[in-house]
Order: sequence, then C-alpha cells, then structure tokens
Amino acid sequence: MNDVLKINEELFIGSGGHQATYIHPIDPTKCIKIPHTKDDGDVKKEMRYRRMCAAKLSRSRLVTEFFGTVETNLGLGYVFERVLDYNGKTSLDMKKFLPTTKPDAQTLQKVWTVLLNFKSDFLRENIAIVDTDIENFMVQEHAPGAYRVRIVDNIGTPVLIPLMYWFDFVAAWKAKRYWNRIVEWLAENYPEVIPPELVAQLKEG
Repeated sequence: MNDVLKINEELFIGSGGHQATYIHPIDPTKCIKIPHTKDDGDVKKEMRYRRMCAAKLSRSRLVTEFFGTVETNLGLGYVFERVLDYNGKTSLDMKKFLPTTKPDAQTLQKVWTVLLNFKSDFLRENIAIVDTDIENFMVQEHAPGAYRVRIVDNIGTPVLIPLMYWFDFVAAWKAKRYWNRIVEWLAENYPEVIPPELVAQLKEG
C-alpha cells in the first residue's frame, strides 16, 4: 500500500461526466484524473488516440502532456500536465475566460487575439476532438499578457476505424469541420464578444 497515492477532497479540482480531477499530491504541476467507472469508454478513446498519435502529440502546443497511470486510494488515476498560468494559478477554461457582457476595447482585442491564435494552432495540428464544449479548452497566460489555448479533455474519436489517425488529409478535413462548429457556437452564445467581422476571420472556408 506504500505505493498508493493518497488523495483527499482538498486536492479536488472538478468533476465531469466521465472523471474527477485532483491536484497531484506530490507534484502540483500535475493533475490526476480518476474515471467514475473502471472501464470508461471516454478514457479508453483518449488513451488509444494518445498511443496511436504519440509522435504528433509530443509536438503539440494545444494538448496537455500525459505522464502515465498511478494507483490511488480512489482507484487508478491518469496523470496529466496541470494547466497553470505563469504565476502558478490555475488557468481559466474558455467559458470563464470569455466576457458575458460587452467588454472594453482592450479586453476585446485580447479575446480576438486568443481566438485567432487558437485557430492557427488548431488547424495546424489537426487535433481530433469529440465535441465543441469550450470548458475543455483552457486559456493559459504563459507569460504576462501572452496567452495560448490548451485542450484538456475529450480528444480522440470513438469510431472503430479512425482514418484521421493515419491520414493527414482526413485529420485536416475533420479538424476544419469541428473548428467551424466551435466558431458557430461561440458566435451564437457570445454575440457581443464575437461579432460577424470576427466570425468571418475565424471561419475556415
């Protein structure tokens, strides 16, 4: 039992539909995700993607690093990079980052820059994602005033034969489709932050 990491509620970060996330009790720059059920299909999907596309993901600016598994008092845990700002604070997910009312010009420019850079990274890396839930995207201030988006959950594809894992043109086509869905969702839900002129820059034709 000495090799079992002890996790308590003080380390709790949050919980989603498939897993709960905790700060690593020994290394606070990492987090541990513990599935709600032992054979969770979402976790298997992500692990398959990370295994089959390891070389691609090792170069990714977007996807958080995976460090393997560990036994905990709450069950088998999956250890990941914890997304932190330069000052050590937990980065905001995109839902918390985006203003809910019309922001001032400086904040608006910051948001636009973050989203345009996200587009560039996403379409360059062609990451496979399952849905467009923006809570899976975290906005990391990696240096004062410098931001990048990180993808922390719901990567991979549930299809039996994942052609996008083997063929770059399929991955690019899929990524473009999902990116445009993200833009459409943002435009619908944040119209004062993402007006038509920004939508035109973000959409990929």
